[in-house]
Amino acid sequence: MNKRSENMKKVNYLRSQETMAIVDLLDELEKGTGGDYEGFGFWDIKGYQGLKGQLNSYRAQKIAQFLGRTISKQKLLKYAKPKDYVYSLTNKDIAEWLEDNKEGLLSYSDFNMQFMTRI
Repeated sequence: MNKRSENMKKVNYLRSQETMAIVDLLDELEKGTGGDYEGFGFWDIKGYQGLKGQLNSYRAQKIAQFLGRTISKQKLLKYAKPKDYVYSLTNKDIAEWLEDNKEGLLSYSDFNMQFMTRI
């Protein structure tokens, strides 16, 4: 295997791990479970329980974008809800929650990213 091929494998692995880190964070928000490792409380992320059951693929993509990542819609389809599903939060509520917890979410996301991408 040539050097370029080896490097591309590493790059693709890191991208895959970054995506997995964001999806893991989204899963924690959707389940309302409070994060991995020391939890959302350690990172000063408040009110995450209110997001339990509130994600759909659009909202998940917006959260990923807020965290500086773009994830393919195919990976986010697991957050799809039935057509008649009633959300208790609006998109505006979620945007406000993101802004209120911006520093903690970015720190938690960066930590998760570093953990997942260590080689």
